[in-house]
Amino acid sequence: MPEYLLDRIGGEPALEAAVDVFYGKVVADDKLADFFKSVNMETLKKHQRWFLRMAFTAIPKSINVEEYMLEKHQRLFSEQGLNVSHFDSVAGHFVATLEQLNVPADMIKEAVDIVVPLRPIFEKGTAIAMAMAMSTGNEEEKKEEA
Repeated sequence: MPEYLLDRIGGEPALEAAVDVFYGKVVADDKLADFFKSVNMETLKKHQRWFLRMAFTAIPKSINVEEYMLEKHQRLFSEQGLNVSHFDSVAGHFVATLEQLNVPADMIKEAVDIVVPLRPIFEKGTAIAMAMAMSTGNEEEKKEEA
């Protein structure tokens, strides 16, 4: 049996199909659609394939996943209110995508076990954005008082 989940689910063709189906679901979700209005979807799909390829094989030690995810989503946290409820919706679409593509249940569980640990990053990103907004608000109040 192949070592990596990516190989077991069908390799690059399966990854390509999964990302296409996944984004079809995500952009059709009213709760998520606004995050993608001005996004080049082909570029985003390319980045998603890169990330899943890495996640479903071996994440290089040189990549700090938390820092990477916070950096890539920082604008969404601070400007668009990205939060854990959005992560949960995306995760649901991820599972639905794998089910639609007839990925076996044990492999879906393995994929979920890879993705779910990312959830606290979205909690942290929301907290950082809120703290920054409060700090900025306090600075604005001080300027108005002066």
